[in-house]
Amino acid sequence: MKKDKNKSFTKWLEILQQESWQLELLISGFAIFLLAESYEPVLNLDDQISLLLSGSAYYEFLYIPYQVMLGAWYVLIINLILHVLLRGLWISTIGLRYVSGDIDFNKLNTSPKFDRFLRTKIVSFDLYIQQLEKLCSSVFGFTFLIIFILISGGLYVVGIFILAITMQWIVTRFGDIWVLVIVPFLLLYLLGGLVYFFDFITLGWIKQKKRFARFYYPIYRFFSVITLAFIYRPIYYNLLDNKYGRNIVLFLIPYLIGFTLIASLNVNSHAYLPGNRTLQSISNNFYDDTVEDRSSYSASISSKFVKNGFVQLFLPYVARNDDQVIKAICPNLKPAKTGIFFFSNNDPLRNNMNADLALDCHSQRFKIYVNDTLLNNLKYRFYEHPTRKNLGLITVLDLGYLARGEHAIKVNVKIHQNNNENDSLFFRESVVIPFWKE
Repeated sequence: MKKDKNKSFTKWLEILQQESWQLELLISGFAIFLLAESYEPVLNLDDQISLLLSGSAYYEFLYIPYQVMLGAWYVLIINLILHVLLRGLWISTIGLRYVSGDIDFNKLNTSPKFDRFLRTKIVSFDLYIQQLEKLCSSVFGFTFLIIFILISGGLYVVGIFILAITMQWIVTRFGDIWVLVIVPFLLLYLLGGLVYFFDFITLGWIKQKKRFARFYYPIYRFFSVITLAFIYRPIYYNLLDNKYGRNIVLFLIPYLIGFTLIASLNVNSHAYLPGNRTLQSISNNFYDDTVEDRSSYSASISSKFVKNGFVQLFLPYVARNDDQVIKAICPNLKPAKTGIFFFSNNDPLRNNMNADLALDCHSQRFKIYVNDTLLNNLKYRFYEHPTRKNLGLITVLDLGYLARGEHAIKVNVKIHQNNNENDSLFFRESVVIPFWKE
C-alpha cells in the first residue's frame, strides 16, 4: 500500500515537473508586477530608518534587513525578467518546432567548413529546446536560492551587531575588564562564519575531509540554525549531486560580485566640477516645495522665493544629538522613556511634562540670523513636518522690511561637547539658506 502511494506521488511529481513552466511564468509575471509596484515603498523605508536614527544610533541595525530587502528586490526583478524572456524564447522554439520540425542541415547548402561548425554547435533543434528548458528552470530556482543566501548573510551580520551591542552594554555597566570575556566570543563567531562560508562556496570541501569534519560539525549545526540555512538546504544539496547543478552553485560567487560591482557603478563626466562645493551650492532640501531627501536633518523654509514678507522656518529635532544639549540647558526637565513599545506608550513623565518649559528648552538651542543680524524674541512652536515627517520647531520670520533681492538665513545650533578634558556647550553654524524677496 505504501509503495503504491510512493509510486503515485512520484508520478504526480513527474507530471507537475513537466507542467511547471506554467507555474513559473505565472509566479514570475505576478512577482514582477508586485515588485514594480513596491519600488517606491521600499525606497521610502530608508527615510523611515533615517528618522529613527535621529533618535538613537542603535537603530542602525535596521539597515541590515533593509539592505537585504533591497538586494533581494534587485535580484528578483532582474532574474525574473530574465526568466520570462528565456521562457518566451523557449515557447517560441516549441511553436517553431511544430511548424518546421527539426533542422535539416542538408537543405542549408552551406560550405563544408560552416556545415561542420553548425552541426557541432547546434547538433539538433530538439536538444536546443531541451537546453533552454533546463536553463529556464535553473534560473528560476537559482533566483530564490540567492534570496535565501542574502537572508542568511543578513542574519549573520545581525549576530555580529548583537554581540557588539552586548559587549558595549556590558562594558558600560560592569567595566572594561569584561572586554576580555566578550571579545573572544565575537572573534569565534566571526571566524566560524568565515569557515562556514568557505565550506559553502567550496561545495562542502570541509565536510568531505574526515580529519576536519568532526570539529566542523558543531560549527555547521550552529550556523545552520543562525542563518536559517535548513530552509534552502535541500535545494543546495540537490544541485550538488550533478555537474550541471555544481556549476550553478559555483556561479553564485561571480554573480554576486558582478551584481555588487554593477550596483556600485558610478560614472563621472564632469571634469571641472569641484568635489568640495557646499558653500558655493544651493540644495533643494533647504526648501519645503523642492525637498528631495525626506530624511534630511537640515533646517528649511517654505520656498526660495518670498512674496509676502513672511518666511516659515523649520528647525528639526535630532534626538541623538540634541538630547544632551537639552539635558544640560534644563536639568530639571525629566525625560520620558524612549524605545520601541507595543500598543501605546502611556509614560507618565511624558504626559506630565510641562510643554511650555520643554518648548523654551528647545528654543534655547538656536540662534537665527538674517544677513548677519541676530533676530530676537522669536515665537517658536512644536511642529511635525508634513513632508519629511521630522519633529521639531517652527517659527515665522517677518522679513517685510528687507529690500527686493537675495538674502540669507543663518541657523546656529547649540552643540554639546563632552570628552575627558572638556564638557561644554557652544553654538556652531549649522546651515545658511539663501532666499529671494520679491
